[in-house]
Amino acid sequence: MAGKLCPNCAQYTFFSTPTGRKCTKCGYEMIISPHEGTGGRGSKCPNCNKFTVRNNKCTSCGARFELPKNS
Repeated sequence: MAGKLCPNCAQYTFFSTPTGRKCTKCGYEMIISPHEGTGGRGSKCPNCNKFTVRNNKCTSCGARFELPKNS
């Protein structure tokens, strides 16, 4: 099974890893930042108790957090 084309050694040995991709021939590695590049863990969700709240939305259970609108 061939991987993707490695930008460093130009061989099809660029395989997927949990953090991005790594070439098995030359060791070239691509690291993808977690959580759309914001890094780190989010705030704790009071619904599912996981640290996955970003931009007022829990990515684990789907709960949304918003303030009520004042009239």
